Amino acid sequence: MSWKTVISNKKADFPLFKVFEDLVELPNGSKLDYYLVEKIPVVVVLPIFSDVIVMVKQYRYPIKSDSLELPAGHLWPNEEPEECALRELKEETGFTAGKIEKILSYNPSTEYSNQIYHIFIAEDLKEGETKREKYEIMGVELLKTESIIKRIMDGDITDGRTITSIFLAHFLDKI
Repeated sequence: MSWKTVISNKKADFPLFKVFEDLVELPNGSKLDYYLVEKIPVVVVLPIFSDVIVMVKQYRYPIKSDSLELPAGHLWPNEEPEECALRELKEETGFTAGKIEKILSYNPSTEYSNQIYHIFIAEDLKEGETKREKYEIMGVELLKTESIIKRIMDGDITDGRTITSIFLAHFLDKI
């Protein structure tokens, strides 16, 4: 029951995503203009340190506000998600992980994008120096799980990938 792409036109080509306007034919023969975004895969890391979770706080231009989030980042070409998770953890927080476990991959916005998020839990952490890129201006915060869940429910934490990761890990009794 798939759709057939009749014509695909790239409308924009940016470093992190591409926008397409496609003409598609539905199984019933109807034709539809469809806009989609191809986005680079993302890794999200839930680092557990003692009895707290390591988070980052940074300004997010699209929402014009600071955002408290789990460390995350885009996969480089030919990079494995686990490699990316370890790299992003070190870059953004300075921590390295002795143990890392993938708990889920999911598509956050199937209605308009093919992007995939890979969620990892990082444990056996050791503190170290960050290796942030020049545009990564952020702070590190260590918070207890209960505090994070309360802040999510109060609307203080609004990042979707963070909310998904925290609730999934909580549901799986990982935190």
